Amino acid sequence: MNRITTSFFFTNIILGTIIVVSSNHWFLIWIGLEINTISILPILLSTQNRRNTEASIKYFIIQAIAATILLNAAIINTWNNGSWLINSPLNTFSSNLITIALLLKISIWPFHFWYPEVINGISLINGLIITTWQKIGPTIITFLIINNLNINIITICSISSIIISAWNGLNQTQTRKILSFSSINHISWIILISIYNQNTSLTMFFIYIIINTAIFISLINNNTTNIANANKNIIINPWNASLLSLTLLSLGGLPPLTGFLNKILAFNTLITNNIILSNIPLIISSLVSLFFYLRIALNTNMSSFPQNSILLINSRNKNNNININTLPLIISVSGIIIFPILLNILFN
Repeated sequence: MNRITTSFFFTNIILGTIIVVSSNHWFLIWIGLEINTISILPILLSTQNRRNTEASIKYFIIQAIAATILLNAAIINTWNNGSWLINSPLNTFSSNLITIALLLKISIWPFHFWYPEVINGISLINGLIITTWQKIGPTIITFLIINNLNINIITICSISSIIISAWNGLNQTQTRKILSFSSINHISWIILISIYNQNTSLTMFFIYIIINTAIFISLINNNTTNIANANKNIIINPWNASLLSLTLLSLGGLPPLTGFLNKILAFNTLITNNIILSNIPLIISSLVSLFFYLRIALNTNMSSFPQNSILLINSRNKNNNININTLPLIISVSGIIIFPILLNILFN
């Protein structure tokens, strides 16, 4: 696609998300979600290969099913109470359907089955879009109507998703699959905490987007698609390779990095609301998920796999200047100093 066409579709993606986030009418929300889905399809299909096409079709089918369930639930609820507004009370059936539709859109267990395969089948740049921007609309809608949804379903699915995504990420070697399970894990944390405190969840979501974006941009710059070739980052750009390792550990929640704030905020919210027993499997899952971040970080800086000599020569000849990704990388690492100040300003 040429630049004008690409810009047109990206503008529609942004427009669709803005419509979803700013609307309080179910039909407008559905229109925004559909604009978002239809606009990203040509971008996903811009790379012509069988795997990419299969992943794009899967993504379209799942998103279309979720949007259909959402619209039908809204229509059923309108028949009962005569209102299209999202803050109007939901009947039990509509509440369950909308809960399922939103969980399917944001890929939380048991509706996560499509997500790793889609992310692994598309390019890294498209994976960045789906794991960050495409999550904004459904996640914000979940925050807004969380009190009208089925809390039991959300709690069970979120906790199960945190545990399962941590274990499933252990035996992966593809960086895109690892980051897809990481996305499932973090979004599950965010949705679970939104039951008790939406402001905390929004802060966690913002931190996750920054860290995830920094990691994806680093992998895109060096075309790192699996753990085996992650060590070429130290050859291409030692500065970014070191920051990437720290950012991966930050995403895993290792103190005192930025990602540790998400864990502090989450556990503080759960303990404040007397949710004690659930913390035990969540803590264990956090340690398990930290292991597969550590694998990439280790291979990035401390392991040397056999490399093609031509690849090494070309890599050394590349420009090693600090690139545009340095700022989000630094924020991802040093945010433990920045974000407490921001939280104090925002919430006190």
